[in-house]
Amino acid sequence: MFYIDFVGRIAQKKRIEKYINDILYSFLPRIRRLVHVEITIVNEYENFYGVCWGDKQSIEITLARKGLTLDEMMHNLAHELVHAKQYLKGELSPYKHMWKGKDYSECSYLTLPWEQEAYAKEEDLYRLYWLGSSASKLVNL
Repeated sequence: MFYIDFVGRIAQKKRIEKYINDILYSFLPRIRRLVHVEITIVNEYENFYGVCWGDKQSIEITLARKGLTLDEMMHNLAHELVHAKQYLKGELSPYKHMWKGKDYSECSYLTLPWEQEAYAKEEDLYRLYWLGSSASKLVNL
């Protein structure tokens, strides 16, 4: 079960809450524990559109909105929710650049397996759960 909390202003909070739940339950359909998900909306965040931190009990996502439409923000949120899944399943370590027990601290950003997974899934998640496109082909979420 997910408890979703918003910090900052954003339109369509109920729709976004459903979007978050739909994506997270697609990854974790049998989850029984309570997970706190905090979504913080800021104007800018360094050079990022979004960042995610977490562990098996809680997730914190920060989304930048400056210069972005709501649709673009939801596309970015899909990417960050893949990272949320990775933390909740213990695939991605909250402490180091560790993925499934292997150290990736010497790898470049685009070769990191957690980023590769997030980039591979973000578009389908966005289309299916935000735009409602049945043409999306989600495989092995």
